Amino acid sequence: MNIILQQVLTQIVGFLLLLWLLKKYAWGPLLAMLDDRRNKIAAELTDIKTTKEDLSQLRADYEARMQEIEKQARVKVQEAVLEGGQLAREITTAARAEADQILIKAKENIDREVAAARIQMRNEVASLVIRTAEKVIRKEMNEQKNKELVLQYMDELK
Repeated sequence: MNIILQQVLTQIVGFLLLLWLLKKYAWGPLLAMLDDRRNKIAAELTDIKTTKEDLSQLRADYEARMQEIEKQARVKVQEAVLEGGQLAREITTAARAEADQILIKAKENIDREVAAARIQMRNEVASLVIRTAEKVIRKEMNEQKNKELVLQYMDELK
């Protein structure tokens, strides 16, 4: 086994030159690209972590707001129920007052009609009495006939 020193040195120099070229033109950019990729992934993981924290904070804010909205809605519903009850009482009171007014007017109308009917009846009775008296005077003054005439006119009244 003959080792030729010149060939070994040439191969060592060639290998070192190849290593230097690979380091400068291949591994350097490749390692730089890998470092950039590693930094980008680390930054994205940090962004994701920050986003998760923001989302959890937003979720907590959302739930707090929803609870507040539900609480306000319950309060408004209770207020509406109370207002509805009050409005119903006011309407009932107004309706009763109006019904009382209608009843009072109806009683007044009935009283007037009764009074008018009494006056009309009195006038008719007076008229009948006068007619009866006229007929009695025109006829003979017999008590029996007078009684019959009065009874006959009373039957007409019925």
